[in-house]
Parts: sequence; C-alpha cells; structure tokens
Amino acid sequence: MPELPGVRDIISASWRRALEHRVDTDQPDPVFVADPDGESLLVRSAKPVLDNLASELGDPPVAILLTDSDGLVVSRTTVDRSLDSGLDRILLAPGYSYAESSIGTNGIGTTLECQQPVLVSGFEHFNSGLAQFECAGAPIHHPVRGHLVGVLDLTSWSGTPGPLLLTLARRTAKQIEEAMLAGVGARELALLREYLAACQRGSGAILAVNEDVVMVNNQAQELYDVADRSALITHSGDVAGSSKPVTVLADLPSGMVARLEYRPVYSGSTLAGGLFRVKNQAASRRTATQPELSLPGVVGGSPGWRQTCAAAEASFTAGSWLVLTGERGTGKTALATAVARHHAPSGTLLVRDCEGVDDYEEWAAALDEEVAGGHSPAVILRHADTLGTEGMRRLTDLFTMWQGAPPAHAPVWVAVTLSDVRRDPDAAGWLMPFFAHTVEVPPLRHRIEDVRRLVPHLLARHAKSRDLEPSDACLRQLMRLPWPGNIRQLDRMLAEVSRRHRSGKIEVADLPAECRTVMRRQLTQLESIERDAIVRSLAANDGNKERAAADLGMSRATIYRKIRAFGIVPGP
Repeated sequence: MPELPGVRDIISASWRRALEHRVDTDQPDPVFVADPDGESLLVRSAKPVLDNLASELGDPPVAILLTDSDGLVVSRTTVDRSLDSGLDRILLAPGYSYAESSIGTNGIGTTLECQQPVLVSGFEHFNSGLAQFECAGAPIHHPVRGHLVGVLDLTSWSGTPGPLLLTLARRTAKQIEEAMLAGVGARELALLREYLAACQRGSGAILAVNEDVVMVNNQAQELYDVADRSALITHSGDVAGSSKPVTVLADLPSGMVARLEYRPVYSGSTLAGGLFRVKNQAASRRTATQPELSLPGVVGGSPGWRQTCAAAEASFTAGSWLVLTGERGTGKTALATAVARHHAPSGTLLVRDCEGVDDYEEWAAALDEEVAGGHSPAVILRHADTLGTEGMRRLTDLFTMWQGAPPAHAPVWVAVTLSDVRRDPDAAGWLMPFFAHTVEVPPLRHRIEDVRRLVPHLLARHAKSRDLEPSDACLRQLMRLPWPGNIRQLDRMLAEVSRRHRSGKIEVADLPAECRTVMRRQLTQLESIERDAIVRSLAANDGNKERAAADLGMSRATIYRKIRAFGIVPGP
C-alpha cells in the first residue's frame, strides 16, 4: 500500500499514480523517440549553462540531464564511467522518456506531474531498478509564455546528499530560464528592428514572424481582411524557419493570390524569425462577369475548391472522360455527381461502387446493359482502383466498346474515382488511354475556410427543418482541426450532434471529444480513451478542472498537463 509510515505525501501520491498506470515495479521500460528535438530554444539556451555546471562540478559522480516537457531526455552529461554505465542500464539516456506514466516515481516524471522541484531518494523510486539512485529535478518554464518546457535533473548514486542536489538543480533551472529570456529578448529585438526598417523603407504589406511573435503593419490590415491575414500568417509559418530567402504563392480565401517574399532575420548566429513582404500576384477571380460556379449538392469558395470544380466542369463540357483522385472522404463522387446533374439535370445518372465486386464478368455485363437501356446516361464509378487486374481488364474492354459505339448506346460522360493510396498501383496505367483529364480533389485541411459553408450545408441535411446552427466559437474550433477523414468525417460528426440537439446553437461543449482537442499527432487507442474520459468529466463538472480530476482519480497537476498535452479546448 502507498500509505506507509514515514513516506512523504508527494511520494505516496506519485506511487498511487504509478499503480493507476500499472507501471512495472522491477524493470524500467521508458518510451523511446528516435529523433528528439535538439535545436529548440530550451536546448540552445541550456547548453552554455550546463557546460559551465559540468566544469564546476568536476569529478563527483553526478549526471546532468535535460528533458523536454514530456520527460524526453535530450541531453546527458557525466564524467564518471561507472555512473554512465549505471544510467545506461536503466535507459536514462537521450531519446528515452522518463514520464511518470511509464517509469513511475522519479526525479523527472514526478517533477513534471507536480510542476515543482522534487527530490526522489533510493527506495522512493517506484521502480526497484532505480533504487540505487538519488534524483533531484527542477522544472523549467518558458520566460515569456510561462508554460512548462522541461526539467533539469541531477542524478547520482543513492546516499549522495539529496538536499544539495536539489538546491543545485533549482539554481541551474533558474539560470536556464534567464538564458532563455535573454535569447528570446535578443531574437525579438532583432526581428523588431528589421520589421521597423522594412516598414520605413517603403509601402506595402509587411509581416514579421517567429514561433512567439507575429507583427503585421497597417498596410497589411488595410489590404487584407481577417480571413486573408490568417491565411497569410499560416503560409508564413510554413517557411519562417528557413535559413535562406524563399518566395511562395498563397491562395487566399478572398480569391486573391498573394506573393510572399521571405527573408530570414538573425540575432548573431541564431535565427530570430523571418520578414515577409507581401504583394498581390493576381486579381480576384470572382468578377462580376464571371460569377462563382454553383454546382448542385456541393459547396465551397476556397480557391483550390473552385479550381477543382472548374476543371471537372470543363471536362463534361468538352466531352472528355474524367479521373478524380484524392484522399477518401474528400467528396470525389459528390463532385462528379454535381457536375453531371448541373449539365444534364433530367438525364440518367448511374453511380456504381467497384469495391467488393466478386464476379467481374457479370458486373461488367450488367453495367453495359444498364448503359444500353439508359438513353446515354452519365456513369460514375467509385473506387475503381479496387478492381484488381482482372476487374480492370473487364472494365477497359467495356470502355473500348463504349467509345466505339453509337451515341445512343454509350454513356454521355464517364467519371471514375481513385484513392490517393491505391490498392492497385497500376490502375492509372489501365485507365490512362481512355481519360483525357485527371483532377485531384483537395483534402479538407487544404480548404479549411470552406468549413464555414460546409457545416450549415451538412447540418441542413440532418436537422431537416429544425433550427440548428453552429456558434462562431464552434466554427472556429472546427476550423482548427486537421480532419483526416475529410468531409465524410465532418458529416458523420454533424449527424451525431444533430441527433443529440434538437435546435438552437451548437457550442464547443456540444462537440464530440475528438473535436474538442487539437493534436499534431495521431493518438493511440488508450490515449483516445483517456482524452474522451477527461472531456466527459470536464463537461459533467461544468469545466471545473479540480472536480473533474477528483472524479477521474488523478491529481490537479495531472489533469492540467493532460489538457495541454491533448490540446483539449474546454467549453464555456
């Protein structure tokens, strides 16, 4: 039992968390990450401080370890070979994470959980493999943003005066924070000087960007609306870390095409950020003489989507068969159907799925019979890349026959859809002789501004005549998400929401758990379960994190850390 006489509260609380995580008590098993970030502000700022500490320590067997905010060791320094070997045996080395969830009580993971300096001595380690060590950890916070960025840990053999290690760890962590502040201040000052000089040299839109700061001059605010400025900042962030000048073109929500001329800015030898001069490359495509193309059943106004629709529409008007490629769920079949309905609203439309076909000969004969009796229908074949060699042979025989048949016995138009990850890599080769055009349908994350139109459009399908609409905060949250399942995923989510809400505004708190978080990586199944439990508990406790943590049996520090790690967006 964790509650043993003489055990400090901070240690017994950590033991309870380790039991909940079912941490192994005998053999440490830390998570390994092959490519830890060795160029972060933390690592750059800490290096001279840690080099100085190592020289001051001299020969005593003390290892100096620096980790990131996930407990991942990014550097380790020790001059004692015996200690070096001992740390290797327990995998306390660069690339391994000593988070409490996988190792249990230790100077790194427990410091992250408690967000305060922690000394863990000998038997206080949850894992017996660590009992021979004395570990003192001190948190390191970002000097501007204030969030936890890592831990400075000093580890030695058990019996080393722990309070001295802890005092030294605290002092060193504070020195690293001061070095980070100096580095951040110098970078921001260098970037500000270049920004002001660029604004004084001439007119035009100017942006200055790094990971902490975005500066936009008055001309940029006058020339571009909020949506366009947001798109410009997003595009600038993609190249702001480059060490060489770069020029990129950006399609903006308004239809403008902007030219961003990037120049890196340095503070000494350190990259401080980037300066962007923005110019209009082309005028808006939305003119009074050329109204935006409207196709039945599909919506969107982003430049990429409009170009895709125009290309598909041009294929029909030219009488050319069309291949639509792209990720699953992007709306390839919906687009082909919209084009066919737009040009032949009263004509016959045959939409057939090639996935799951067993008898290719029977399938091809039935399709040919439908076309022959359908008065020149339009034919859309979904998932053509799933047919395989035999199926493709039957299909191309059918295509050859149609192209040689009289108009009354052939389709007026044929479109096929292929996934970006094709089951048959030779599918394009089979189809190429018959199709003059290939159009790629962009994923939703590349036309994220269309979410503002898609959400009301899709909700109208599910809510029928009910008065149900998203709030502005809800739309903003949906536009932050990567949508790996594209429009199909968005549609399923809205169908679920509409079943639970009869009318009124949809708020962020009404969204499913997976839409209440913003993550850059794919969660494991266990992480997804944990995230959903936290979201549900927060909702049940009206956003009160302390009560939610108590319901889940975790500490307040743990739930705060997991909310940040999972990118959970609390409801109002």
